[in-house]
Amino acid sequence: MAETYSIQTSVHINAPATKIYDRMLDLHEFNSWNPFPVYDPSTVSSVTQTKPGVGSVYEYQGDKIGKGQQVVKSVTKPSLIVSEMSFFSKKKTDVAHIEFRIDADTTGSLVTWYMQGERNFVGSFMGRVLGFDKMMRKSFATGLERLKRLMEAEK
Repeated sequence: MAETYSIQTSVHINAPATKIYDRMLDLHEFNSWNPFPVYDPSTVSSVTQTKPGVGSVYEYQGDKIGKGQQVVKSVTKPSLIVSEMSFFSKKKTDVAHIEFRIDADTTGSLVTWYMQGERNFVGSFMGRVLGFDKMMRKSFATGLERLKRLMEAEK
């Protein structure tokens, strides 16, 4: 029986929502703040997009992080980017729902990285034993902090 999981973390960035949205939507910019290639320097990635937006694809493969693909599915400028994330293995493909939420306020924007998916019994057990959710929250926080530094340096 599958178990649903959800992971999210947020950071406040002193920058307008539209500027943050534009950077996050352009998958050519993703590695400038993506935490996973830092964790796995063997990572090789590619981007397929005519212009930033729906249908854009980010593919990656690394020794530690494995192989996967992120496809932008829908957008609401300047507040939401929704993607489907596929994690490929020899036996199966796991899929997760990803949202980047950008909520403007009087001093900048609250940016949230959210992921939801399902895992089977073995994945659930390993997630608890290996601390998958905690590790992913930490990675998301690292990525958002990198994005924060980039965005606030552009002011």
